[in-house]
Amino acid sequence: MKHNPEKCLTKVEIFKTLPQEVKEKLSTISTHQILYKKGRLIRSMGEAGGLLVIDRGCAKVFNLDEEGNEVVLNILQEGEIEGEGDLFRDSKSNTFIEALEDTQICGIDRNKFQIFLKENPEVALKLLNNFGQKIVQTQRHELLKSVLDAKKRIWEYLKDISIKSGEKEFSLRLKKKDIAAYLGMSPETFSRKLKELEKEGVIEVRGKKVKLR
Repeated sequence: MKHNPEKCLTKVEIFKTLPQEVKEKLSTISTHQILYKKGRLIRSMGEAGGLLVIDRGCAKVFNLDEEGNEVVLNILQEGEIEGEGDLFRDSKSNTFIEALEDTQICGIDRNKFQIFLKENPEVALKLLNNFGQKIVQTQRHELLKSVLDAKKRIWEYLKDISIKSGEKEFSLRLKKKDIAAYLGMSPETFSRKLKELEKEGVIEVRGKKVKLR
């Protein structure tokens, strides 16, 4: 299927309601469908920033602690963005982004976007609001990790997916080890607590399919 730059950007919530002529202009300053194979770094710490749009696939945003262990900060799904803050400041990336499956990325360069914003200031407000929502989401995630036990963290994570998808039954796109890392636990703990939730009758698990009861 031929790639459509405007449809790609329309997947992003903050761009959906823009007038057609603005979407067309935005697509001309974007790079489209750069393919990153599973396991490849999309962005490394210290590289030039800029907005990334997940057109297809899935990626994780992470840092390394003092011992070199991964600390997963976010999981990016299709239509989600990362690096919106880089569009407002001339700085280098302070995180790593890795493709969790074959992932296609669309991007927007900071300098070109700055010119675009002068002509379309309403987009800047939407980006700042989105950035604020992401900060709140990150803070909530860190709070859940520090306050809730492992089983409750998994339950809240599954509920979030259900709410986002609008379905009681959904597929886990990520490997268990990646979900475990995101939730701050070992893969063994994740599998054990998932089974406990199933025994309690609150979820049903069939392979990667999960159903909330």
